[in-house]
Amino acid sequence: MTYEEKIEEAPFPPEMEARLLQIVLDRAPADIEELRSALSNDDIFTQLPTAAAAAFHLGRFVDAKEFADRSIAMATQFQNTWNYGNALHRGHTVLGLLALRNNDVERAIHHLYASGETPGSPQLGSFGPTMHLAKELLRGGQVTPVIEYLTQCRVFWKMGDTWLSLWERLIREGRAPNFFRHSHV
Repeated sequence: MTYEEKIEEAPFPPEMEARLLQIVLDRAPADIEELRSALSNDDIFTQLPTAAAAAFHLGRFVDAKEFADRSIAMATQFQNTWNYGNALHRGHTVLGLLALRNNDVERAIHHLYASGETPGSPQLGSFGPTMHLAKELLRGGQVTPVIEYLTQCRVFWKMGDTWLSLWERLIREGRAPNFFRHSHV
């Protein structure tokens, strides 16, 4: 059994899920503060995707929407930067998670696909995409959109074939992957 298969062998218990979320919550205030202290448009654009995710996790949903919308809107001005793909990916992921909070599954799926249309980035190419929205959609029974999203991710996450193949297999078997290290925005 491979390392990846061991990680995905059994669902994470609630305590593990809580610990992973706590890591994100612990750094979230600093992520928002970095946006607040950004002075130039370049710095603001760099910080917006992370701040959108942080605000979402902290339950600051109005801020999360504002930061995600700004991240996507500013992306057109920064198409030739390393953060362009991150801004689109994370911005749409946060907007999709917000849509799910409002029980708008169709809109959430739209944002899942939009997040997968990113051209990628150094981070997305190496570490891979977030599966937070995909995981939530799977919990709601949305199998086909999540499998299609995994296919989209293959375009920019060349190093992720092992994970993507495993996750797709598990989903097709009717199991929800843990999406280890990818389960939060």
